[in-house]
Parts: sequence; C-alpha cells; structure tokens
Amino acid sequence: VGHDDAVTSVCWKNNLMLTSSWDSSVKVWDYAPEAGGKKGPPPAQKVELEHETGVSCLDFDPSSMQAAAGMADGSLILWNVNDQMIMGQHSIHSDGEVKAVQFSPDGQTILSVGNDQYMKVLDVKTGTEVYSKQFEEGLRCLAWNNEVVLTGGESGNLHVWDMVNVKSLASLKGHRGPVTCLAVSPDGNYVVTGSEDKSLTLWAVE
Repeated sequence: VGHDDAVTSVCWKNNLMLTSSWDSSVKVWDYAPEAGGKKGPPPAQKVELEHETGVSCLDFDPSSMQAAAGMADGSLILWNVNDQMIMGQHSIHSDGEVKAVQFSPDGQTILSVGNDQYMKVLDVKTGTEVYSKQFEEGLRCLAWNNEVVLTGGESGNLHVWDMVNVKSLASLKGHRGPVTCLAVSPDGNYVVTGSEDKSLTLWAVE
C-alpha cells in the first residue's frame, strides 16, 4: 500500500482518502474506520490518476467528487474523481512547484500558493484566474477560515487576507524560519502554525 516515491500530501473526506507523490500519481482510497476506534481493514485503492510530473499537493472539493492537484512544474490539474477525467489543466505558477492548493468552502474556487511569491484564485467552473496577489516572499501553506485566507511565508510571517474586500488584514511575525504548515480550529477561533524552526505558534482570531 502506498507510492513508488515520497508521499507529498494526504486529504481525507467522506471516507475517501487522496494521496499524492513525487512518483507523478494521485491515488484515491476507500477507507472507513470501524466504530469504536477500531483500526479495521487497510485502505483499498479505488483509482490511480497519472500525471506527467511530480504532484506536490492536493485537495478534495466539499463533495469529494473533484480533486485539485498542484504540480512540481507550477501547474494545477482539476480532476473528476469518479470519471477519472481531467476537467482542466492550468499553468498558474511560473517559478517552481505549487506549494499548497485548497478549494474554497463553497467549492466554487481554488486557492493556490507557490514559490513564485503569488497567491492565486481560480474559478472552478470557467477555469479563469479571478485573482492574483504577489507577496514579498515565497508562500508555503494556506488555509481558508470562512472568507478569510491565511498563508504562511518563507520569512516566518502569517499573512491574513480578506477575500471579500480583497485586502490585507495583517502580516504577523511568528517564527524564525519558514512557516511550513497551518491549520484552523473547527470553530474558526484559533490558528496554529508550524515552522522549520521547530516551533508551533497558536494564534487567537480577533
């Protein structure tokens, strides 16, 4: 069970698990743990989606019917998981890999960040790039918090961006090294960031 090279990302929703790898594949697995916390049978591979280059990140849409794969060459590929068909392929980041990709909460847009210092928003239905913002540093990770987007930067900053009014709310210094990952609490009141400096920072959302 697994891939032929390093696994780069895992996403798990609605008893379906997505995994991506530098082996240029995305795999879809059926996995529903048994009640009571029992381990149950191992995940069963359902689909393998082949790509021409390594896959750096991925995400499911809220329905788990579409998947977005960020590529090592800076492109983004949108898949219909059930039909195993490519719905769109877009060259959106010009310098190196897509670092993180995530569907908006309503599934209508896809947000991505990359080595090229850009945060970009793609309309799922039309494939049109609807927003592009250049930062002063490379961006490593991202998360939606309702209509606010959080991104982690190479300099250790947490950037907070209002996507409705399209403006910066804050740029907060929290680490001495690049912010490599972040997550939002279920109630949206807290954010935690992790860094190459080996530290975790917990933020309260005001």
